Amino acid sequence: MNDRPNWLTITISGLIATLLLASDLRAIASVPTTANRSEFSAPQLIAIAARNKKKKRIARKKARVRAQVKPATTSTAPTTSPTDVTQTPPPPSPVTPPPAPAEPSVTREEVEALRKSNQELREQINKIDGRATETDKKIEQIDKQQFSTTTKLQGSVVFGATGGISGDYSNNVAFGHRTRVELLSNIGGGTLTTRLQAVGMGLVNQNPKSGTTAAATPEGGLSWTDGTTNSTVSIDALKYQFSLSPQTLVTVIANAGAADDFTDTINPYFDGDGNSGAISAFANRPSIYYTIQGAGVGLRHKLNDSMEVSLGYLARQANNPAVGLGLFNGGYGALAQVAVKTGENSKLALTYTKSYNSDFGTGSTNANPLAFGGTNSTSDNFGVQGSFQLSPQFALGGWAGYTQNQAVGGDRQIWNWAVTAAAPDFGGKGNLAGFLVGQEPRVTSSGNGTTDTKAGLHLEGFYQIKVNENVSITPGIIYLSAPNQDANSTGAVIGAVRTTFTF
Repeated sequence: MNDRPNWLTITISGLIATLLLASDLRAIASVPTTANRSEFSAPQLIAIAARNKKKKRIARKKARVRAQVKPATTSTAPTTSPTDVTQTPPPPSPVTPPPAPAEPSVTREEVEALRKSNQELREQINKIDGRATETDKKIEQIDKQQFSTTTKLQGSVVFGATGGISGDYSNNVAFGHRTRVELLSNIGGGTLTTRLQAVGMGLVNQNPKSGTTAAATPEGGLSWTDGTTNSTVSIDALKYQFSLSPQTLVTVIANAGAADDFTDTINPYFDGDGNSGAISAFANRPSIYYTIQGAGVGLRHKLNDSMEVSLGYLARQANNPAVGLGLFNGGYGALAQVAVKTGENSKLALTYTKSYNSDFGTGSTNANPLAFGGTNSTSDNFGVQGSFQLSPQFALGGWAGYTQNQAVGGDRQIWNWAVTAAAPDFGGKGNLAGFLVGQEPRVTSSGNGTTDTKAGLHLEGFYQIKVNENVSITPGIIYLSAPNQDANSTGAVIGAVRTTFTF
């Protein structure tokens, strides 16, 4: 029993101490800063220091208790923070590399073939390098030698030989030339063509044998010469061409113009303007086109992809202002033509020309009154012509022409026709074989007694051989069954060989 008062005393003393400690802590929290400590007495300061020491001891005891208590585990996930650098991540799974490809087996033959191919390639590269060097030299030479950046020089030279083989015309062989040099200048969006020409070659049909009834005639004349022999150089064609629209081409001609300067003559394999194709003027193009010559203007307009219209007017002596001459009062020819494309490389055309004091230049002397002293001759000329490409190696063509002529002494009717056949690339690339049968312009009826007395035929064959890009040789032969459409004349055979150089 003596122990109980002691235990109770201790317990009560502890409780009182705890309450006092709590009260002291609140008091300490409200104690002013050190700067005001002088306001307290010495016993009070000692009591405060004791209480602070006890407070620190209790705080250390609580810290030890917290350290001994382990927190409850609520998850199997690792408690390490993502920023914990001491934790080592698991190593990646090893990746097995793909098996290495098997080494291809190369034979000795394959190695030799590769070596040979390399050698050939090296040789080709050397050749190309050589050609490039040569081309550079040529370009440099051209740059040094060119005389104009706007003008192109081109030309042709025809060497021709001709002679009568049989008949009433001279069988002497003549050799001559036609030389042309052209300057093509790009001016104002158009092309100015200036052609210099010299002709030096006579014609067999202009030289009948003595003692015969044969007469000089336009029939059988060659396509590259009009019989001039003096070789005088003069300005021949002088024209300016420009596009009025994408469909319209205008040609202004100052000298020596012809229908083919502004229209299609619908005879592609025969009409080479003397340089190529047929060897006679009659076979070169339908005779109706020869009534258009001189100076003037022409227009060629495409209506659509298959149809075009040509119009033109040329005066024979437009440069002469004398009475009865000039642009409108002298000889002239006016043309209107409609051409229709009927297939690949095939065309058909209807042509009308009105001419005054203008001859054909082909046919009998009666059909060309102006050349033989006639005057005041007016003609209405109608023509239909076509060319049809039946295959790449064969083409048929032809024409028919009718003329109503009013001349001194009465009206006349003049007819001409022809059928043509052409074989391009015959016997070699670029070669051409051609054949024609027809009748040159012939007066079939007349009011003044100038009717031709016989319907003579013109037969012609030629073979053009392409030697290279700049040289061709064309032998040909012409047969006139009744020269000058005269019943009293005998048939004539005229031979010719033409060599053409172009540059």
